Formats: sequence, structure tokens, C-alpha cells
Amino acid sequence: MTTIWTGLAIGAVYTLVALGYNITMAQSGIFNFTQGQIMVFSCFFAWFTMVDLDLPWWTAAIAGAVACGLIGLLVELLAIRPVVARHGPHGHAVLVTTVGAFVVVLGALAATWGRTPKTVPFFGSTETITLLGGKLSPVDIWLVAIAVAAVAAMHLVSGRTSWGLSGRAATDNPDAAKAKGVNVAALRTTAFTLAGGLAGLLGPVLAPKIGVDVSVTVSLTIYGFVALALGGFGSYVGCLIGGTAVGLVEAFAGRHFGAEYPPLILFGLLVAILLVKPTGLLGHRGLRVV
Repeated sequence: MTTIWTGLAIGAVYTLVALGYNITMAQSGIFNFTQGQIMVFSCFFAWFTMVDLDLPWWTAAIAGAVACGLIGLLVELLAIRPVVARHGPHGHAVLVTTVGAFVVVLGALAATWGRTPKTVPFFGSTETITLLGGKLSPVDIWLVAIAVAAVAAMHLVSGRTSWGLSGRAATDNPDAAKAKGVNVAALRTTAFTLAGGLAGLLGPVLAPKIGVDVSVTVSLTIYGFVALALGGFGSYVGCLIGGTAVGLVEAFAGRHFGAEYPPLILFGLLVAILLVKPTGLLGHRGLRVV
């Protein structure tokens, strides 16, 4: 049972990464490669605020949301908007610029706080809890609860608010959406800002779980994408299903076969599902991936 709890906890992390990806995907059709790096930045910012400045965790969460929201805004204004204006939202140029933004954020992070791994203590209890015969920590419970709540909130927002419904229309047919008065550029800007702000808000919870280290960026970025692809592009519920599946596969494969096998099994599973259903389990047919 401990393996299941471990898988659910790490799956919640991948769910939150996939959720950030999906916000920009659902509102603009653009895959933001920078999202994983912004989440790592939020962990470093939490360390800076909580450990270096010795401020309370809620201050780190609020300040992190503002800082990372600003990063998301700058990525859209500087790396996305000029390219979209020239080539449209579905060209390969957009993906290249988000990779470039990824490198810029990584460089700024390394230059500011270095590449030395750091630790952030969890602000709540650190005593191990025994539940249904398995052991888990309080931070695991927080992560799972936050992931479920965030997915539920975004699912409702996407289907019951004008912002979410306009995003669907803009993603399916930007020209038709513009003709009906939808501000496509504003939707894209708010989506990138919201995704960044969500990443920053999570810093005080993510940092104690995944650590404060630039080396986790690659795994977060890749596994978060796998979670999104498995669950379905454009589906927030799919983010939860995909993230949970990735976390459980990683936990069980790592325990029974060794640390080198989870990536092989996950990518095999990804290829199999995408061959059968290219949009993922719950993905929207009209949504395109850069």
C-alpha cells in the first residue's frame, strides 16, 4: 500500500504540471514548454523566501504566484505573441520559442541561486502517517488534495465561464472566434499568466516533495507531458487520470524492476495509447499540439 500512496503523491505532482500545460493548450492551442521550468523556479523561490528570508509559507506562496505569473506573462509577450502574429499559433516556431524561453529561465535561475541542490522543510507536520496499511507523509496528502481541487476548479471554469468557453472557441477556430468578438490575444495572455501563477503558488508544497534542484526540470517537463498526452489534450480531468497513471506506473515499476525501467514502460504505454487514440483518453478532437 505504501507504493500506491507514493505513486499517488508523485502522480499529483505530474498532474499539476500537466494542468499548467493544459491551461495554455485549452485557451490558445499552444504547448508551453516553459511550464516545467517555471515550476522548478517556484521551488527555488520558495527556498529563497522561506529559508533564506525566513518568511512564512503563505508569503512564499503569494509572492511566488506573483513572480511566476509575471514570468508566464513575459513568456507570452516576448516569446509567443510576436511569433503568433507572423506565423500563427500552430507553427513549429512557437514551440522553438518556448524552448528558448525554457533555456532563458534556466539560465536566470542558475545565475541567481546556482545549481547546488537545496532543501525546504514542509510547513506542516512531518510525521509519517499509516493509512490502510501503507505509509505516507502529510505533504503527500496536501499534494493529492491540491491536485484534485485544482483539476475540479479548472474543469468547472472551462465549461461554465465565458473565459473557458471562449478559449475553446478560440482554440478550435481563432478567426471565427475573433469575428464573434472574442479577444484571442487576451485569452492567451491570461492563460500563460494563470499557468505561471499556479506554478508559483505551489512552490511551498512542491519544494519539500521534489527538492530544489535544476536537475528535476527534465523529469517534470517530460513526465508532465506524458501525463497530459495520456489523459487527453484539452481535458482537465484527463490531467488527473494521466498524472495518476504516470505516478503509479513509476512507483510500481521502480519498486519491482528498478529505477531505469519506469521511463521505458511509460513511453511504451504512451505510444500504445496514442496509436489507438491520438488525442489521449479524454482529449478533444479539434485541439492541435505544436
